[in-house]
Amino acid sequence: MEINSRNLKITIEDGIITNIEQGSGDKCLYISPRFVELHCHLREPGLEEKETLQSGINSAFAGGYGIICPMPNTKPVCDNIQTLEYILDNSKNPYGILVKPICAITDNLNSSNLVDFKELKNKGAVAFSNDGKPVEDMEILKKALIKAKEEGVLIISHSENTEYQPEDERSEWTAVEREINVVREVGGRLHFAHISTKKSVELIRGAKQEGLNITAETAPHYFTFEAPKIKSGRFKMNPPLRTSEDVEAIREGLKDGSIDIIATDHAPHTDFEKLQPYENSPFGITGFETAFSLGMTNLVLNGYLTLEGLIDKLVYNPLKIIGLKLYGFNIGEKAEFNIIDTDKKWVVEGAKFKTKSKITPYEGLELTGKVIKTVVGNKIYEL
Repeated sequence: MEINSRNLKITIEDGIITNIEQGSGDKCLYISPRFVELHCHLREPGLEEKETLQSGINSAFAGGYGIICPMPNTKPVCDNIQTLEYILDNSKNPYGILVKPICAITDNLNSSNLVDFKELKNKGAVAFSNDGKPVEDMEILKKALIKAKEEGVLIISHSENTEYQPEDERSEWTAVEREINVVREVGGRLHFAHISTKKSVELIRGAKQEGLNITAETAPHYFTFEAPKIKSGRFKMNPPLRTSEDVEAIREGLKDGSIDIIATDHAPHTDFEKLQPYENSPFGITGFETAFSLGMTNLVLNGYLTLEGLIDKLVYNPLKIIGLKLYGFNIGEKAEFNIIDTDKKWVVEGAKFKTKSKITPYEGLELTGKVIKTVVGNKIYEL
């Protein structure tokens, strides 16, 4: 089997890549590695009415993902070997998607006791985060960073200062600022999740120029929407949507490398929950099935990133951050890659999503660019 696109021509025999050379095919088709998701919520165990491991995997597959890293705020919390092994054992799938769990920093997300980083890392955890609940005691964060440095693991920060309401931009950037100060004091590696404000981007840019070992992500909704005038549950997420000035700063941060990666923060809820009045609707947005197209539409077509730069944010930079190697895209390996139609226009219809959560703020938007096929071994899946 031979697949020829504008950038690559890949030959596959018995499911194994035997040759890769310069492509000369359809100018609209582009071959990329499968995407890497550093921040998602698969809900199982304990919240299966919102999403199951398998429905989340199906949604990720539909969006072109090959590695997904679920956050630990399940019930029970993924802060122990039993829950970690449950997730690994129940996430086997026919699509070759690797599920690499993120475990909690502290017991049950809200104690002062650090989990056993070494033991959980050895059992398969790729990073540690209390996402959904900020670590607000900087002494605990110091201990976590020091211990994480000893064990060679990554801490991911949910930067939120609960002295302020989430809608107040200070709730994010004051937390980012104090956490940068902790890294400056004790060292270690810190990754900032779901950055949404201009001030946060400026602080992270400055810290990187200073040489601190930090990385950062944003999510597609933060470079797509500003806060709507009419509040609706479908637009409710944490951090919330910000101003047009913040949206522009996020785009510029992605362009200049201050923001390293694009993560979806895929966080499904039941349709009933998301359709409640804004005050009663839970925080969260689904993201696997629209992420690439939103990047193409808002960033590539508007000149903030090249297509290759977008792939860096979705594949190569996430792999570097969690210390994994690219797979499925090298001679001698089982073939696992995406075929993208960069010109394909399509309209978002939440009812067609593979995730259990069908309510989306992108409903009815026309986007450009889509993963149309994924190759896994000898099989080509139409998406």
